Amino acid sequence: MAEKFYTQNTDKVAEHFNVEPKKGLSSDEVKSRRKQHGPNKLKETKEKSLWQLLFDQLKSAVIYLLVAAVIVSFLFGDIPEAIAIIVVIVLNTAIGFYMEYQARLSMKALQKMDKFTTHLMRDGEEVEVDAKEVVPGDIIILHAGNLIPADARIIEASELQINESALTGESVPITKQTHTVEDDAQLGDRKNMAYKGTSVTMGKGKAIVTGTGMNTEIGGISEMVSAEDKESVPLNIKLNKLSKRLVWIVVGMATAYGVLGYFTGKDLHIMAQTSIAWAIAAIPEGLAIVATIALAEGMLRLAREQVIVKKLAAVETLGETTVILTDKTGTLTKNKLSVSQFFFNKERKKEEKLDEVPEEDSLFEKILKVSLLCNNAELKEDGSGKGDMLEIAILQYAEELKEGITKEYRDKFERIEEDPFDSDSMMMSTLHKQSGKYFSAVKGAAGVILGRCNKVLTEDGEEDLDDEKKKKWDEESDTMSADGLRTIALAYKETDKKEGYDEDLTLLALLGFIDPPAENVKDAIKTCLNAGIHVIMVTGDHPETARNIAKQVNIVEDDKATVYTGKDVEGFEDKSEDEKKKFAESRVFARVDPGQKLDILKLFQENGEIVGMTGDGVNDAPALKKADIGIAMGKRGTQVAKEVADMLLKNDDFPSILTAVRQGRIIFNNIRKFIVYQLSYHLSEILVIAAVSFTIFTLPLRPLQLLFLNLLTDVFPALALGIGKGRGKVMEQPPKDPDEPILTKQSWTLISIYGAIIAAYTIGAYFFATYSMGVSKEIANNIAFFGLAFTQVFHVFDMREKDEKIFINQVTKNKYIWMAIAFCAAVLIAAYFIPGLNTLLSFQPMGLEPWLLVVAVVVASIGTIQVLKGLKVIE
Repeated sequence: MAEKFYTQNTDKVAEHFNVEPKKGLSSDEVKSRRKQHGPNKLKETKEKSLWQLLFDQLKSAVIYLLVAAVIVSFLFGDIPEAIAIIVVIVLNTAIGFYMEYQARLSMKALQKMDKFTTHLMRDGEEVEVDAKEVVPGDIIILHAGNLIPADARIIEASELQINESALTGESVPITKQTHTVEDDAQLGDRKNMAYKGTSVTMGKGKAIVTGTGMNTEIGGISEMVSAEDKESVPLNIKLNKLSKRLVWIVVGMATAYGVLGYFTGKDLHIMAQTSIAWAIAAIPEGLAIVATIALAEGMLRLAREQVIVKKLAAVETLGETTVILTDKTGTLTKNKLSVSQFFFNKERKKEEKLDEVPEEDSLFEKILKVSLLCNNAELKEDGSGKGDMLEIAILQYAEELKEGITKEYRDKFERIEEDPFDSDSMMMSTLHKQSGKYFSAVKGAAGVILGRCNKVLTEDGEEDLDDEKKKKWDEESDTMSADGLRTIALAYKETDKKEGYDEDLTLLALLGFIDPPAENVKDAIKTCLNAGIHVIMVTGDHPETARNIAKQVNIVEDDKATVYTGKDVEGFEDKSEDEKKKFAESRVFARVDPGQKLDILKLFQENGEIVGMTGDGVNDAPALKKADIGIAMGKRGTQVAKEVADMLLKNDDFPSILTAVRQGRIIFNNIRKFIVYQLSYHLSEILVIAAVSFTIFTLPLRPLQLLFLNLLTDVFPALALGIGKGRGKVMEQPPKDPDEPILTKQSWTLISIYGAIIAAYTIGAYFFATYSMGVSKEIANNIAFFGLAFTQVFHVFDMREKDEKIFINQVTKNKYIWMAIAFCAAVLIAAYFIPGLNTLLSFQPMGLEPWLLVVAVVVASIGTIQVLKGLKVIE
């Protein structure tokens, strides 16, 4: 909204829009304004075309290198190699396209909120029109159950309550009124406004439309959802960096080899084939496939735990999460009010249940009586209620004391009059027949009720309520509110006449209500802290309520913990570093609007955190989209939140996040493990080609052989490592540094040692076969190939952790490892014997001695590595 209509009185707002509230706009004026402002709907965003998504997959240094290899292969007539590399390119592109093909449906979900009708005053009559036909200045007629079609300034309100939880996160419907509010009022405090997409839960009223379409609060959220691009998933960033590094290694080696070959006059074709072989040897062709399947397997495991992951790489990223920003209502709490505390000269806790209704005319019996009679809610058979949330909570509490007590009291004391609650009086009173007399039941805001009472009922009978006692009750009301309780006062009057039944009352008690913490949340947050993950509450609710819940669930320990509001954080980019540091150290933010929630998210991201964001409302959508991991609630989440989120908690259970975090950490460790596995033998291939090519200028391994071998070992043994179940205690370790590369210095050291050992024995076998055994160049090639191939397959056993036993460890316990070894061995042997395929791969018949040399290479390579691991030389 351009203007703050909530600061203006109703007459001024009507004058601004040139409308008479009793008549509404004329038909001609509606046409003019629709032409000026357009239809009342949200802007549709243009999504990437499928062709654009497909083209994006080709923007990769690895793809560029492989395309260059294809071109060179065609130029030299190596058609089989060219076709094989094309197959690899197509396969990797298809996988990338699949991972990116997530239609961005957030705007469509928002637009679904527009498809309803609404009642307006036009030309002096009430009419029903499509919500998209609403224009600024229209007079909306509001009734319980209505959806609000546009932002509007309320001009009439009778018991009017609106549920704004989707916008503000506040669980309790807001009682609306017509008076002006402060200029700096937050969204949840603008009690004279109604907002598009919210709903009327109780009462009736009228409002002047102040904003339509994109000029609404929800329209602003729509703009933020469209504008905020998600940062690249950390795993993708790390894999891209790794791929680029490998490409530069290949380019460097090929250049050096080309220069050396040119000056020594070597055959151009041999040099080209060697460069292609290096390209194939350096690039783990199965990396994308294995990473995708490893993540997909983690996704399936999480689905069995009621966690639905929409984007594969999000699983691993959640395992790196250092901060979780969570809403309060319905995420940390049950989103259900319950009676928490009584005060009547002494405190009565809810846990003190009664076996039966207390003695008639006793203090607590009168509290129950007033609570049940001054109440319009109804309970259903399943225990849920219909009506005001606070009144439902009272009935549920009473029914826990004695089943059927509500009906018993309402049948016994007939209601003959009612003065309903409204925003001006801030109270409700009902009059009932009682033994020839009248009984008045009253409830409302504590300050209002205290002002109408001149007596107080104690356990010893009625006493005068003087100013000093009123002050004590008023202070107790403030204390209960400071504890995060929504507080009301109860009073009554027994009289012979109807007149003045809500004056000169007798005070009974204060009732405190709370939306209690959900089960297991406290333990879950404790586990998060042990895992080095900070949980931050970000809510639209009041600061005291937020602090109280935060303390109950272990987010903060101190009753005086600092709570910042969304207004405090606004424009944080321009604040001092000390202020930013204070914000980043805070654990609770309250009274937060959608844009401010996005500011808080950016604050933590700029502080170097990997941020997970939970949410369920429309107000959460921009931050869910911008977060490194957006986590929506599956049951109560709005469609908008679900569409922009990376994952859904089907059971709305905060502890399920821990399951996802644990799985994410396991998956990252598995991915790191299979990349070490892959790159170590890819390095051995590079070293074998380099050692032979730079010395005797012969290609020891052909490009097609390498492609065949890598597609085999890059996928199956690596995949078996990737879907391992991991070890325990991963949740007792801190998250990795977000800037930590996927391969650490220790990882590169292992890759270098493993690669050098495997290459050394393979190179030794090649030269031994060539110069000592006197075999042909083709047989020497086969010895090198099969020695390297079977070593790669069994190299998977070298991936055990440093503190695991050689024969009993994660690898040997993984049944998929054994299946992968058996499959790869069978394929290698089959390729050697199958006519046509063996010719394509340049395999020659070999006798016993060459095969014994192959076995020697495998045993020596694996044996050396295991001995060094056993001696703790390598870890």
